[in-house]
Amino acid sequence: MAVFYSILMCVNLICAASILLSGISKQKHHFSALALLNVLLFVFHWFCFELLSSDDLNESLLISKFHLTCIILGFPLYVFIFGLWTDYKHTKLATSLALGFSIPLMFFNLWSTSSLRYGENAQLIEYSTLFSDTAYILSGDGSIYYSFIHLCYAIATLFLIACAVRFYKRGQADLAIVLILTITLQIFTSYVGYLVDQQRSSWVYIGGIPISLLSLFVLGTIICGFKQQSTKLYEQLLEKESLHTIFSKLVLISNEEGQDKFYQESIALLSEYSDADYVLFGLIDEDHPQKIKTRVAFYNNQQIDNFTYEREGSPCENVLSFDACVHRSGVASDFPKDVMLKDEGIEAYIGYPIVGLDKNAIGVLVLLFKAPLRSELALQTVTDVMATRLSAELRREMLQTELRASAYIDYLTQLPNRIKLLRFINKTKNEVTAEENHALLLLIDLDHFGEINRKFGYEVGDKVVKIIGERLRSYAADGIFIARCSGDEFAVVISKVRTDISQLAHVHWTAVKAIINQTCLVGSRKINVGCSMGAVVFPSQLNSNIDIVGCAEHALMQAKEQGRNKYTFFNPSLLSEMEHARAIESDLINAIDGQDGLDVYYQPKVNRNGDIIGAEALLRWFSQKRGTVTPLEFIPIAEGSGVIHALGQWVLNRVLSDLGEWINNDVNITPISINVTASQFEDDEFIDALITQVKQLEIAPNLIELELTESGLLIDKNKAIDTLTKVRDSGITIALDDFGTGYSSLSYLSELPLDVLKIDKSFVDGLDNERNRELVKAIIAISESLDLTNIAEGTETIEQVDLLTSYGCKYFQGYYFSKPLNKAAFETLLINESKTS
Repeated sequence: MAVFYSILMCVNLICAASILLSGISKQKHHFSALALLNVLLFVFHWFCFELLSSDDLNESLLISKFHLTCIILGFPLYVFIFGLWTDYKHTKLATSLALGFSIPLMFFNLWSTSSLRYGENAQLIEYSTLFSDTAYILSGDGSIYYSFIHLCYAIATLFLIACAVRFYKRGQADLAIVLILTITLQIFTSYVGYLVDQQRSSWVYIGGIPISLLSLFVLGTIICGFKQQSTKLYEQLLEKESLHTIFSKLVLISNEEGQDKFYQESIALLSEYSDADYVLFGLIDEDHPQKIKTRVAFYNNQQIDNFTYEREGSPCENVLSFDACVHRSGVASDFPKDVMLKDEGIEAYIGYPIVGLDKNAIGVLVLLFKAPLRSELALQTVTDVMATRLSAELRREMLQTELRASAYIDYLTQLPNRIKLLRFINKTKNEVTAEENHALLLLIDLDHFGEINRKFGYEVGDKVVKIIGERLRSYAADGIFIARCSGDEFAVVISKVRTDISQLAHVHWTAVKAIINQTCLVGSRKINVGCSMGAVVFPSQLNSNIDIVGCAEHALMQAKEQGRNKYTFFNPSLLSEMEHARAIESDLINAIDGQDGLDVYYQPKVNRNGDIIGAEALLRWFSQKRGTVTPLEFIPIAEGSGVIHALGQWVLNRVLSDLGEWINNDVNITPISINVTASQFEDDEFIDALITQVKQLEIAPNLIELELTESGLLIDKNKAIDTLTKVRDSGITIALDDFGTGYSSLSYLSELPLDVLKIDKSFVDGLDNERNRELVKAIIAISESLDLTNIAEGTETIEQVDLLTSYGCKYFQGYYFSKPLNKAAFETLLINESKTS
């Protein structure tokens, strides 16, 4: 008997603890109440054992009162638990009525001089239980008030039956069956208790078993649910790791070896991940627009020869006309005119558009499968990201010779652009790091914006972006910096965060989402736009050298993968994807320390006759580890991480060292110009170090010229003028590089103290175009009106030189006269020129 009740009490404790934890975590109040009922059952079973074990009449009568109290308290708990469980709207009222009836009965039971259950003439009778134990049972005529206990029992049973019916109507047949079985078993155990009281059975009190079994059933469902959730989470983890792996590999694919190599490696990666029978990257054939010509094609993870196929009648036509196209099975039947699908036995198809400069589809990324697809969501995400990456790389390839983004203000929205954003982030990062504070970057992307462009046209799309940009501009305030990063992407930087970061991000997400979700009126059209957001806290979430915007883009990608119209915080576990940039930065630092191939080359500046009048110092990196690393690759990383200041100082030291050596060797030297980035120009320490070093080395200041871009001067007007004046007063000259590619006004430029104006190579390359020729004439006229020396960059042919000379250009720099030369070669050139002059 002791073992029997011990097992029951252990079951009650285990159920109470487990169900309570589940009830708290899932906020299911009926579970919490069921846990409390199990605690009551524990006490009930303990009193059952004590009642049957006591051989003292008075002690047994006292225990019987507590035993009956547990039964009385169980009635309102039954009502409360199953009322909540079945969403009975009058549960509180029913529970209150049950309590109102049970509590007086309980007090009457406890304080009555006689036992409600056994009356005033109770006797203690010894009997042998089915466990072969000796037990003692009370016997006597119950009080008239004991019939109220039976009434409560009957009412509670009817209520439970009603709850079983409600379970069934709610489609929870399993719970209905279990509850009916519990009620049936409860009636049976009550009958057993009656037989025990009448000394007609050797059983013991088992009235708590039905609810204990119900609790075990609930515990079993909790365990099964936990197991299912664990399995789901494990599958999601595997999928996440798989996505992380492929995206990490995608980031590491470089275009240094050419675009074709980049496309081949990308498609090979997608083929390996997807296990597709065919992976095709194709573009609309320029000569035959009704056909698609593959640029890279893989079959069974092996690259095959490119081929051309008809658009008409193929699912690719839908991709080009609409958007992504997915057929899980039967694609050959859906497109009977597509011969390839039929001949190759293709069952499933995934296709995403490749988007060109005008945001129209110009190609497709296609996956073909000979077996039906079962789970394709992750594969769709990867294909979407890969198509986006290939589109971006293709656009970069197409724009490589056309775009030179140097302005800080976005032309469409009048918001700061990405370049300004990066500078502001670097500045904020330095400030909050020094103050041991935090800042928050929010990257917002308009959901399904491509559909607006495809549905209404790009002009309407631009107007939508402009409207949203104007709204966001009004949201900007002290401590809230807003920029437009790209076509449909905006950024919000919250500097110096002093409150709960999660709450702050949620507040701004709610506000920005409300701004964007407002209907955009474009003519007579009403256009609604949604958005997704990625957030990153810096510098606390990141290592010091990690790209902050890149981290926010990763978080934004996660938000899109999770269904859009939401925001996610950056997961620091994705930092490995940025190791490439960190490695470049680390190698660059080693190179600055003299360990890995940094060098300065000099490209002569000449007059029409080829006489040298100066030279431009150009930084080159011949890494033993990486080979030749282009400035386009390592300069942005240097600027983003702050290494640009040490790199600029290295270049300055090297140029001044070379000048000093040539002076000591009596070489007839010419002025050397040094390129200075915007961040260097804003650094007062760099400017002061330059002037100080020139004085200390006793080098004539007019032998040094600083080359600045227009964007480098688009800072505070008064600061720019003060810094330029300070440099010129020291004797160093100033050249404005890449003139004509920025957006600064002539009135602003006319106020700047400059000496030289350089015509950008893009204008020189375009001299075969009438409009460009007029622009070059205007630039030369501007330089003359401002009394500035003009130099044409990138002159590569005699025709260009002759035409520029006819326009009034006097000085030139380019491969027609000389390529950039290393120190020894340039020195030899200077010596030879000195001998001939």
